[in-house]
Amino acid sequence: MKASVVLTRPLGRNELLAQRLDAAGWRALSLPALLIHPLKSDPEQLPLPRDYDLVVFVSSNAVRFYLDQLAEQSGRASWPHGTLAATVGWASAQPLYASGLLSRAQILHPDAESCNQDSEALWALLQARLPHMKRALIVRGESGREWLGKQCEQAGMQVRRLSLYGRKAAQWSDIQAKALAAALAEPESCVFLLTSSESVDAVCANIRRLGLESAWARSRFIVIHERIASRLQSAVSAAGNPAPLMVKVCPPSDDAIFQAIGQMAPP
Repeated sequence: MKASVVLTRPLGRNELLAQRLDAAGWRALSLPALLIHPLKSDPEQLPLPRDYDLVVFVSSNAVRFYLDQLAEQSGRASWPHGTLAATVGWASAQPLYASGLLSRAQILHPDAESCNQDSEALWALLQARLPHMKRALIVRGESGREWLGKQCEQAGMQVRRLSLYGRKAAQWSDIQAKALAAALAEPESCVFLLTSSESVDAVCANIRRLGLESAWARSRFIVIHERIASRLQSAVSAAGNPAPLMVKVCPPSDDAIFQAIGQMAPP
């Protein structure tokens, strides 16, 4: 039986990696843990990058929703030379590069190969630029960590938070549930990719609903941050399986994830 890899990133984020895994001989199963939906907003009221020294995007979805509204507001998206765009991870920055609106020098994010793809890593990169920045816009979902915004405020910056999308836990269909149960028939040959603490909670809720807790605990896991690993271990322990999990932490790029899966998945 082929090893199965369960990809839980949101819809649209799994397809290329799934094709790559299938070509390498694994069986990829796309089961998005979270559903992403835009929040109602008036593009005419969108804060413009020209009014800020720094615009921080907490995810690639934040980038996409913002650039879409920016284009709708003005008829054509534009970005001033004096405004820096920053993301908490390399993967989140890719829509900025693809947009062609900014020079590479205007885009700041942790290095692609670093396991530290988070607010703390971005904050370290911002330190040298703080004397030149007074106003910051943080583009985010309707909930999330407040740490980076508070750091900016404590450094004397005026910070505005802009929520453009929401997340809700997906409930997998009967067809998806059957595919997952088949993959977990041999749990030691099943690898789960988990990329946020919220996705851990959502996946755990589906696993409980389907009665697959015991098999899930014997699976292998790829996560992109130590916080996610900790949340996962706590969730599985709370479900009655306290034994340490087989977890590997890796950077969030598809290349790093693919390599990590190769190290964790049986042949």
